[in-house]
Amino acid sequence: MKKNNYQEQLKLLFGKTIAIVYIFEGENALGYEHYETWKADVISSWMFAVEELQCLPLILDVRTFVQKAMNKSLPYIDYVINLNNGTKILSTLGLVPSICSFLKIPCIPCNTATVICGEHKEISNIIAEHCGLNVPRNLQRSDNTGIVRPIGLGSSLGVRKGFDNFLQNQEFIYQEFIKGFDITTPLLFNPITSELEVLPAVLYIPDKFNVNWFLGENEKRLHQGYSKKIVELSKHAQKKYIYFAKEMGINCYCRIDARLYCESKEEFDLLSKNEIPFNKLFFLEINSMPTIKNNINFHTSMDALKKEHPLYACYEIYKELVVNPTHTGFILSCSMISSLIATH
Repeated sequence: MKKNNYQEQLKLLFGKTIAIVYIFEGENALGYEHYETWKADVISSWMFAVEELQCLPLILDVRTFVQKAMNKSLPYIDYVINLNNGTKILSTLGLVPSICSFLKIPCIPCNTATVICGEHKEISNIIAEHCGLNVPRNLQRSDNTGIVRPIGLGSSLGVRKGFDNFLQNQEFIYQEFIKGFDITTPLLFNPITSELEVLPAVLYIPDKFNVNWFLGENEKRLHQGYSKKIVELSKHAQKKYIYFAKEMGINCYCRIDARLYCESKEEFDLLSKNEIPFNKLFFLEINSMPTIKNNINFHTSMDALKKEHPLYACYEIYKELVVNPTHTGFILSCSMISSLIATH
């Protein structure tokens, strides 16, 4: 797509009705348990994004959306932003995108197959290995040196080192612990190139240097105990990530979490000053429905976009056409255009 065509595509987005579907605070239906209710900062980030595109936001909790869909009382909707995430019963994650598919409404960020396969850590690890990504080896329960990751929970809930019998009634994967540090990499659709692009990666560094540290539940919840550093992946690593994301059915945005393998401060300093080589990255999970709001990974990454990045020029055009542009608004516009292209 040429730049002037991109401008025309952007203008076609204006005036659409976009439903933001989230988990209601008081919802207690089976499978609607969630690791974090969608609070005002998340919903408002998307609501402002909708409004900056001169679109009409329609805010609905999941139950209302489902009931109105079933009794055919939904107003006309052009797009749905799905914030139904983090449930303990994975099959319920397919509720909103499945209804959207039935009603032929584009669902952002992905369809049922992608969200279920992405959130199921065992399945996503199998697909990642099939795509040639480095995946930590599975361990026997008798080996107490590994790390436990519950199958369907986000925000590092339940992640712990060593096998814990407390988890015997939960689904989980138990893998080799990779020394080093957590690194997360956002991907976003580029309307000009019509391709997924790898954004700058965000590396988590503990306050006290320790290659046995990992981003755990408390650190992630409190946003304490670590700092962030922007790094670039090698071209080979980027190609591998894009290939894997496409195989997972990603067509607008996602985030890939991994471990950067290293064993010393000297090795870390060398790695973090240069492009991160593919052989040092060990896949952990793909987040097919990453949280988008101010001051977290996607926005941190976009703050670091340089002029030579393929998405930089695209974002500059967006800023020229939109009043009070935001990162979330740009992500939304890219996702909407991706849906338009996918349906034609």
